[in-house]
Amino acid sequence: MINEFKDIDSLSPTDFEIFIRDLFVASGWTDAVITEVGKEFKYGDGGVDIFAYKGKRKFAIEVKQRNLKATVDVKALNQLVTGARLANVANKILVTNSYFTSEVKVRALRLGVELIDRDELQNLWVVKHSEIGRDIKPRKYQQNVIDEALTQYENGKSKLLIEMATGLGKTYTVAHIIKRLIQQNGLIPRVLFLAHQVEILLQSVTAFKNVLGIGNYSFSACISGSHPEDTDFVFASFDTLYGQIAQLHKKSFDFVIVDEAHHTPARTYSEVVTNFKPRLLIGLTATPYRADNKDVIRFFGGDEAHIGKFDLVWALKHRKLAFPKYLVLLDDLDQDKIDQLDSGLSIADLDKRLFLHKKDQEVVRIIERTVAEQEIENIKGIIFCRSIRHMNHLIGFFELGTATLVHSKMSDQERRENIRNFREGEYKYILVCDLFNEGIDIPETNVLIFMRYTGSRTIWLQQLGRGLRKTPNKEYVHVLDFVGSLERLNEVKELSRAVRNMPVDRESLIDDVEGLSTQDVFHDGSLEVKYSTEAAKVLELIENMNLQLNSREILLKKLRSYFQVNGNIPFIFDLDKVLMDVSLDQISTHFGSYYNFLYAALNNNFDTEPMTKKISDFVKSYFQQYKVVPSLRAISHHFMESQLYEFTDKEVQILLPSFNEVIEDLQVGSSDSSRVSEQVEIITTECVLIDSLKMKVFSRSDIKKLSMSEQEEIKNKYRSISVFLKKLKDVQ
Repeated sequence: MINEFKDIDSLSPTDFEIFIRDLFVASGWTDAVITEVGKEFKYGDGGVDIFAYKGKRKFAIEVKQRNLKATVDVKALNQLVTGARLANVANKILVTNSYFTSEVKVRALRLGVELIDRDELQNLWVVKHSEIGRDIKPRKYQQNVIDEALTQYENGKSKLLIEMATGLGKTYTVAHIIKRLIQQNGLIPRVLFLAHQVEILLQSVTAFKNVLGIGNYSFSACISGSHPEDTDFVFASFDTLYGQIAQLHKKSFDFVIVDEAHHTPARTYSEVVTNFKPRLLIGLTATPYRADNKDVIRFFGGDEAHIGKFDLVWALKHRKLAFPKYLVLLDDLDQDKIDQLDSGLSIADLDKRLFLHKKDQEVVRIIERTVAEQEIENIKGIIFCRSIRHMNHLIGFFELGTATLVHSKMSDQERRENIRNFREGEYKYILVCDLFNEGIDIPETNVLIFMRYTGSRTIWLQQLGRGLRKTPNKEYVHVLDFVGSLERLNEVKELSRAVRNMPVDRESLIDDVEGLSTQDVFHDGSLEVKYSTEAAKVLELIENMNLQLNSREILLKKLRSYFQVNGNIPFIFDLDKVLMDVSLDQISTHFGSYYNFLYAALNNNFDTEPMTKKISDFVKSYFQQYKVVPSLRAISHHFMESQLYEFTDKEVQILLPSFNEVIEDLQVGSSDSSRVSEQVEIITTECVLIDSLKMKVFSRSDIKKLSMSEQEEIKNKYRSISVFLKKLKDVQ
């Protein structure tokens, strides 16, 4: 009846109802019957447009065709509820080609009505599958998580963190856990489900209804400023509850579930969660690590409470997601710089020297040429940009009418309109910035383009997940990655290696593929990654220079594991010996200093007294030798191991807040207290050595002109000529 989804707006009311009926049938419903096509509500026939069955469940489906600018209000909701009651049907769905008011969303949850707005209707049209009315039997991997969670709870655990990749059914899994707890205890508990987006809450309600059944429990929504109702299950947004913390009793809920749990350590989120004292707190996440390194795992009970761990690698290996065809491109490569590279340079320095970024116009031409070469049809591509300014510039180089954009500074209405135009219009690409990391579902996406290096493996994997939902017409997603970073190259290589080496659980591979035996299932166990000529050269460079390219998350995990086993922190000069495959350069690149590395991994749970003492002792020793007070920068330079600061000058002030008291003690014992006072006033000046040489040294060749004693002092203080020259350049 229609060739493109947007054609639904041109259908007559009668044809629109026929379209909805046929779409439901194509999506798994049976015996779908339109009652009285196009007629207004009448109490005699129940006033419901369509009745259909999903398995053994009968559904009343009300269809409301609207102009896009007109929302569906509670009148339509009341009409459906009344009609379904007269027809003695418990399962109810309200469908529109437009959107629902906030009041409808809140009341629909209380009344047990499923809502399908324009966006969800398009998803249904693309995927031909709906979670509504599913008969839920846990898959093998989900059952493993359910059993482990119940065992942990029976053994006294009050917190759990469930890690499962997007698309593996985290919400269904936790709904089964709650169902089992209810069955075991014989009592109906109060359950709070928290999320940061209304769309996530509404999808989660559907999952719980499918598992727990309709009519057995009461449900309510707490969104848009409403207050929690006295129902068995409350589905609430963080921002709504945050404004009501003072009114919420700590024992209000027996079980609290937090979706997208990696947000929880943030201040506002944590205040909401910690306000409650439930019998069991459960966090759900696909990515338990944060860019700011706050410890999500510890928040939810530590390593023992971290269960599931069915991550993206596992999901890809077991064919639960669309498989990425990954093409690694480079903006450009400065071949002339390769032979000049000093192995003492940091990874950040190498990135700056190696990669010469092409102009946006050239990048767009590469994208269009690559898409043509890969023969990608019906392109729907998401382009992750570096900034709003970057996307506004970049979009000008795409052919007019082929690209649109969304970003965090737009109004909700403008964002929704642009997304709708991308999905329904002729646009091939949508440029995004600081959005689409999670919560946005555009299943027809078949191209992902990375124009930025985030510095976070977690964000990269979240963005990659935006294209991994399978549809009947999509088994693969094409990825074009303009990396511009040694680390991203290594991360792609490591993802490919991890998928290749992941052992296959053949039962999990086929547990949702009907009619297949273990002999029927084939999986080559590889991730398709291709490298441009320039990218291949850089990979070879990584291997030849034996560079250690651990991500931030891996570095933190290694230090936490060491601390857990040994109960102490390693010395800075032992780091690369006791932490396997860790270089000081990588720590410097990611964290800037050893102290910041410790703080990011362990927060305040490590002893800083030895650092404080060594700083104090150095200041006293330095003064006794030179009769001057060392600057903060001089102190941080002194405690540098290879290219890693033990602490920066700002961190010196944090570690030794009584610095001025130390100076005063020196003044008392000094015969030249006025000179000490002068030094205190210039405490933040440049290192004495840097200051004395900044007018004599401008390049590496000038080092050779210095006296042997000066050269020796440079090596003793900075360990590397390259580091000294870099610091010198900063002040020249």
